[in-house]
Amino acid sequence: MTPKKGRKLSNRELFGFDDRWAIVITVPILGAILPFLLFKDYTFTTLQEFSINWAMSCTYTISYWMAVRTVIARKRIRYPHPSQIGKRIGFSILLIGGSYIVLNFLLDIVHHWATAHTNHPKPSELTTNLISIFLIVLFWSIYESIYMYHRWKDSLNEAERLKREFVQAQLDGLKNQVNPHFLFNSLNTLVYIIPENPDKAVEFVQKLAKVYRYILEIQERRLIPLWEEMEFLESFMFLHKERFCDNLRLSIDIPKADRNYLIVPLSLQLLFENAIKHNIISREKPLSISLKIESGKRLVIRNTLQLRSNPEPGTQTGLSNIKNRYEYFSDQPVLVEQTEQEFIVSIPLIQEAIIATA
Repeated sequence: MTPKKGRKLSNRELFGFDDRWAIVITVPILGAILPFLLFKDYTFTTLQEFSINWAMSCTYTISYWMAVRTVIARKRIRYPHPSQIGKRIGFSILLIGGSYIVLNFLLDIVHHWATAHTNHPKPSELTTNLISIFLIVLFWSIYESIYMYHRWKDSLNEAERLKREFVQAQLDGLKNQVNPHFLFNSLNTLVYIIPENPDKAVEFVQKLAKVYRYILEIQERRLIPLWEEMEFLESFMFLHKERFCDNLRLSIDIPKADRNYLIVPLSLQLLFENAIKHNIISREKPLSISLKIESGKRLVIRNTLQLRSNPEPGTQTGLSNIKNRYEYFSDQPVLVEQTEQEFIVSIPLIQEAIIATA
């Protein structure tokens, strides 16, 4: 799961595991092992010499560890999305490399000062540099391996969650069409149309069939072109326009050049349906719904806010379902705003290039 900006992230989100106990346990152990690697002919003649070398080994280890840890944490916060992995790794390499040079210089000064009064031979710079680089690569590899493993597990769980929500969305969309209120209203409208305008009645039935056919055809599709959803929306809103006539006012302004962007299926239908369910629609208070593309390639749905005292029953999950599904495909969130006059939902338009990296 992609880490979220704007709040403090846990170690589990940043690293894939809580590494605090690993640091507490591993640093003293590495501190005891490294002197044997650095001083091959070393025999601990005194407890003081052992303590000094152990303390310096621990200091080197914890310094490199915390440098790697800090860089990884900051870059994962700065570049959280999977599409930004190249930037994250590139900047991490530069920062970790720079940190190593600075830390190695400072730690060598401390090491020379701490061991100035001992007779123990100093290890070669090549040996210390190789071991230092090995530690840094080891720490970074462990963090990245564990993090990628948990990302893989999370992606499987996310895919399963998305599948369940997608199926639920299809069911919710279907329920919105076949619930008794919708059927009653549609049939009641049809009864009035048939004697007055038989041709219009035929068109009404055709649009109703098109709505059902669309819902059945997209059950296995996670994303669809905007133009395809708009064709469905035209049939869907035709049914409501016949019922409410001029009391329902629609304004759709989508340039043809932008109609090939992708969106989540049934997202527009659910948003338009919610506007109709929850607001008064009458001659005195006509309901206006607009659909247009605003800055940043976002699809914005606005409706006048005139809430009913007894709205039609619903599942109460439509908007949250849309948010969750867009969260999987885009790092741009679904934005919801309510003013005294309007209810506004802004959803991101998705490009195929972005989907390939998601």
